[in-house]
Amino acid sequence: MGEQSELELERFLPYKLMQVAERVGAELAVFYRKEFGITRPEWRLMAVLGDGRSLIARELVEMTSMDKVKVSRALQGLEDKKLIKRTSNPRDQRAARIVLTTEGKELHRRMVPRVLEWEASLAEGLTGGDTRQLLSSLNQLLARLENM
Repeated sequence: MGEQSELELERFLPYKLMQVAERVGAELAVFYRKEFGITRPEWRLMAVLGDGRSLIARELVEMTSMDKVKVSRALQGLEDKKLIKRTSNPRDQRAARIVLTTEGKELHRRMVPRVLEWEASLAEGLTGGDTRQLLSSLNQLLARLENM
């Protein structure tokens, strides 16, 4: 990016990224609650578990970029709703394996098309090329952050 001598928030990349992330997150929180009765952190866990994997909480922390407390609370919420089950881990009794229940798999199956519709609505003003470029740029930023 070009040289700037003063901070212009509307052109400051971290500020713009946070604006978009906060707004999208807030909108999705309402969507998940109204449509499916779950929280945004609960959905993030379901999205990761939706491919049938059996994971431990530590892996979910890493994969979702949520802190341990948020993951623990979301797991408890999903367990209370009977959407996940924990099974003992033969290699480590302290770390239970977590999977979606039949009800969790069914909810995930119903949610995916609706979530993809929401995403399409969000990206409505962008061309396919714009969307691909945005995703590529975001992935480049994530990779850069790994090396900072």
